[in-house]
Amino acid sequence: MVKRARKAKPDAAGRSRVRPILAVLVTLGVAAALLFGLSRLGDEARRNIGPRDRYAVKFADIRCDPPPGTTRETFLAEVRYAANAEPTFQSLDPDLTAKLSAAFAAHPWVASVDAVTAEAPDAVTVKLTYRTPVLAIATSGGKRAVDAKGILLPISAPTADLPELLGASPLPPDAVAGKPWPDEMVVGAAPKAAEYKPKTIERTVQGWQLIQPDGRKLVVGR
Repeated sequence: MVKRARKAKPDAAGRSRVRPILAVLVTLGVAAALLFGLSRLGDEARRNIGPRDRYAVKFADIRCDPPPGTTRETFLAEVRYAANAEPTFQSLDPDLTAKLSAAFAAHPWVASVDAVTAEAPDAVTVKLTYRTPVLAIATSGGKRAVDAKGILLPISAPTADLPELLGASPLPPDAVAGKPWPDEMVVGAAPKAAEYKPKTIERTVQGWQLIQPDGRKLVVGR
C-alpha cells in the first residue's frame, strides 16, 4: 500500500512576515479610499454651495493690475467681451482657475496668467504678466508698438520714447493685436530694440543699423 506524502506545514516565520505587509496594504487602501471620498464630497459641496448668491462675483470686480495705457475697468470689459464670459461667476466654481486663465490669456496684452486666487465669498484676484512695448512702427493711423517677440500690441499701448523702426512695410488693415506683426523685418528688429534700446533701428546690407540716443551709430548682426 502506497502512503501519501504529507503536506508540508506552512512556515510560521513566513506567516509572521506576510501578516504585517498585508496589514500595511489594507491600511493604505482604506486611507486612499477615504481621501478619494473626501475629495469627491468636497467637490460636491462646492458645486452645491457655489450657486448661492453669496458666492457670486461680478467679472467687473476681479482684482488685477491693468496694462499700461488703460484702466482696470476697460481692461476687464475687453477680457470679458473677447472671452464671451458671463457678467457674474461663482467664486467656489472648481473650474474657476482654468476658466479665468483661458479668458485672460486670450487678451493681446497678456503674456502669462500667473495665479488665480479666490477668497470666499466674493473676492477674486488674478495675477498677470503683461507684454512690454519695446519698438514703435509708424502706420497710417499713427505709431503702433510691438513686444520683444514682434507681437503687435493693442492700439492703447504707449509708443513715446520707444525705439522706432525705419522702412517697415505698412500694417495690413486686417492685422490682429496679440499676433506677430506680419513683416519679418519687424519680428527681427524687436529683440534688437529690446537689447540695445536705440533711438532708431534700420535694416541695411551690412546688418541692423542702430542710432543710439547720444547719436552714436552701431551696426549689429544681420
